[in-house]
Amino acid sequence: MKIKRFFAKDMRQAIREIREELGADAVILSNRRVSGGIEIIASLDYDEAIFNHMNPRAEEQEAPVEKKYSTEKKSNVAATGPAHDTAKPASSNVARLVVDNKKPDVEWVEDPAIVAMRHEIQNLRGILENQLSHLTLDDFERKEPGKAVIARRLEQMGMSHDICQQLVSLLDNSGDQENLWNQALALIAHKIQVTDDDILSRGGVVALVGPTGVGKTTSIAKLAARFTLRHGNREVALISTDNYRIGAHEQLMNFGRIMGIPTYMAASVEDLTQRIQDLSDKRLILVDTSGMSQRDVRLNEQLQSLSSSSSAIRTYLVMAANTQTNTLNDVMRAFRHIPLAGTILTKLDETTSLGGCLSTVIRYALPVAYISDGQQVPEDMHPARAHTLVSRAVTLMQQEEIMSEKYPTPGLFDRNTANAHV
Repeated sequence: MKIKRFFAKDMRQAIREIREELGADAVILSNRRVSGGIEIIASLDYDEAIFNHMNPRAEEQEAPVEKKYSTEKKSNVAATGPAHDTAKPASSNVARLVVDNKKPDVEWVEDPAIVAMRHEIQNLRGILENQLSHLTLDDFERKEPGKAVIARRLEQMGMSHDICQQLVSLLDNSGDQENLWNQALALIAHKIQVTDDDILSRGGVVALVGPTGVGKTTSIAKLAARFTLRHGNREVALISTDNYRIGAHEQLMNFGRIMGIPTYMAASVEDLTQRIQDLSDKRLILVDTSGMSQRDVRLNEQLQSLSSSSSAIRTYLVMAANTQTNTLNDVMRAFRHIPLAGTILTKLDETTSLGGCLSTVIRYALPVAYISDGQQVPEDMHPARAHTLVSRAVTLMQQEEIMSEKYPTPGLFDRNTANAHV
């Protein structure tokens, strides 16, 4: 049960706030006039037995006139008195609920003043941390100006701050700026793990997972086409487990029909296991999974199903290179609950920076299997090479620098910009 106190100038505004925050099923427990308006205590998932247990005196109290309020005109709610507290819980009861695990599970929302105070403290902490980071950076630039320049160049390339600091700390600080820069690039290449075309060379059962829209189905088609060119279409099969996206199975079926590769549908874990057993004579079985947001509640169920279907499945995470670094880290946290054999980086042709995805694969020590830089099948998929990725990241950084010089971004208060739409 969730209980919260609301303050408003009148009952109509209070009802509207309750409906917006707690929903139409909220129950009003009490109301009373206060300075400046009205105070209402409302509850979600109201249980009268729990509330009476929490405040025994509430059973003995009766309002002079029983009146019902609702967050919707016709929804059922609990009765309450007109302008005085009919069920105001004592503060001692709240304290007992916190310390006694045997009491009913009631969630009390904190006082708005306490919430505001916490936000102020968090803001002050952020300001203090920002000031300290600037002091640390200034001290770093003063003591080791060469490394500071390299750190800024790495951040311009899109590398995360923590990875930049890690790389710079490993530089031997000998030689000129160019030497330090080459050292940093060599360190990045050394930290990027690759799988050396293992999907096509090893074969077996391979499943691609990842968020919606990163190119899993297209990557399946590219891998199947490359394998067909090398070994023939009789040695490969496709399985789709995507039961959520409209037309997903048809898309994979069309790819299979064009390449002459058998394609199957698996609607459950049992179906997938049976299909894999039936296709055991194939050198390569590619499994296309449902695309889901890393925050989708169904994701864990899908990952658990995939893990339990067969221990022989090697799972690769597909990530789009044009995704923000924070989102890539969020994706990694969601999908690392299953063993990952590596990653496939897609949409390299649609990104202006590779530093973010390189930072992610370095941070989580995730080997890169293939890169995809276009829609053509199978020409636009290539086995990953660490030095190639680093070289491409530098090229993108240089292109962005040229574009910034050619088309500088106007300042926030630039006069011409301000009058552009007048």
